[in-house]
Amino acid sequence: MTDVVLDVSDLRRIYRADDAELAVRAVDGVSFRVNAGESVAIVGASGCGKSTLLQILGCLDRPTSGRYALAGSDVSRLDEDALAALRNRHVGFVFQSFHLLPRLSAVENVALPLLYGPHLPDAHERALAALTRVGLGDRAHHLPAEMSGGQRQRTAIARALVTRPSLLLCDEPTGALDTRTSDDVLALIDDIHRQGATIVMVTHDVSVARRMERVIWMSDGRIERDGPSEEVLDAFVARLSARSAAA
Repeated sequence: MTDVVLDVSDLRRIYRADDAELAVRAVDGVSFRVNAGESVAIVGASGCGKSTLLQILGCLDRPTSGRYALAGSDVSRLDEDALAALRNRHVGFVFQSFHLLPRLSAVENVALPLLYGPHLPDAHERALAALTRVGLGDRAHHLPAEMSGGQRQRTAIARALVTRPSLLLCDEPTGALDTRTSDDVLALIDDIHRQGATIVMVTHDVSVARRMERVIWMSDGRIERDGPSEEVLDAFVARLSARSAAA
């Protein structure tokens, strides 16, 4: 039987205001599953709710209502300590802005997530292995300021992988990179997926989304379409073209 990594049912995230009519339904009744080994892109116009959804999937925010199970654990039933432990064990994050600590070397940055879990005597060795996996074994002792943007993002990917997570969440991972460097980073993510990783990526870039097997298209906090990438993205691009022509 296929392992379900993410199971989301009628998920809602509502930002309340004093005036109930001004409440923002950032995520409004979303349901889907992601199986182990899938690669999924979440696309949509700015403000559609895709980044809010990713924050919830990464256990960085809690839904207002609905059910979300990560690797079989119902997130809504967990206190903050248990939630942090689940996040550390099962989720790796890759952000647009890298979020590396400037005074720590690459290997020290990569080892950081291991310090928040059970003590691992081989943390340094695991961090070195993760850097080697992304092609940066020879940059292990360089500071972030001594590396290019692509190398910093590779370091961030190594940090995301070092805990051997069930899920890799990517939030616009090439947004701060030039085209050539973006291609290199995306090729690395493709390779990580081929090795069996489950990947969910938020992106506004249709060409990036096409690299994923499946696309979830969001609009106004809801899922408009969910299916094979080419099928969903062709409809998405057609909608964008029609709006542009009408403007």
